[in-house]
Amino acid sequence: MKITFYIFLFLTLLSCNKREEENISQKLNGFWFNDDKILLFRDSVMMHPIYEAPGLFEFTINDEMLIVKNTQEYFENIYDTCFVKLEKDNELTLAIDDVGYTFQKFESTQGMNFNRLYFEIEPCHGFCPVFQVEIFPDGTVNFNGIEYTEIEGPNEYNFNIEIINEINNLLEVVKIIDYPDDKFSNPPDSPRFNMGVEYPNGLKISIIDGLFEGKYENIIRYFYFFERQLIENSP
Repeated sequence: MKITFYIFLFLTLLSCNKREEENISQKLNGFWFNDDKILLFRDSVMMHPIYEAPGLFEFTINDEMLIVKNTQEYFENIYDTCFVKLEKDNELTLAIDDVGYTFQKFESTQGMNFNRLYFEIEPCHGFCPVFQVEIFPDGTVNFNGIEYTEIEGPNEYNFNIEIINEINNLLEVVKIIDYPDDKFSNPPDSPRFNMGVEYPNGLKISIIDGLFEGKYENIIRYFYFFERQLIENSP
């Protein structure tokens, strides 16, 4: 009888732990920001919370420990870890190397949705992926893989509304309409980034050879591995 009781107790605790992990993961979904950084949690992938690394990385949360699976060869550690704590539904704390960083949950208020978005990465002096992507609000995506991309040549895809909303939220949280007018660009050996955003009210934002520094770097981090998102969301 005791053995049966302990087995039941163990399974109950295990079930509670799983529910707790699912709840915290669900609450984390979306954009979180502070003055220095923006994080995106989506399902099982996120923007890297420790390194300024491009793209999305797989993560898990176990006993308030956030574990980022990192397969990039130029990082020393395969797994990167930090403590995560939800102080409130809209306030997140990450403890990285014993230093706490507080993030606020982004809530969209502006309601500006793009009518057309264009993003382009030009060649660098290495093996940077070179591509052009054009996105429309109905989810239509025209992608052209030019060099060092898994998808080569022009292809058309369709995104679901969640991805379109995510892109709109990213543009809003970085305040793309306030992008500075200066003409600073990347060093000569770096890739060139061009971006155009058109809104239904006639507002057009054009960034040619943009530096995309500071909070705007999050746009590069999101789109740099855009090809992966196309593969995951295409038929």
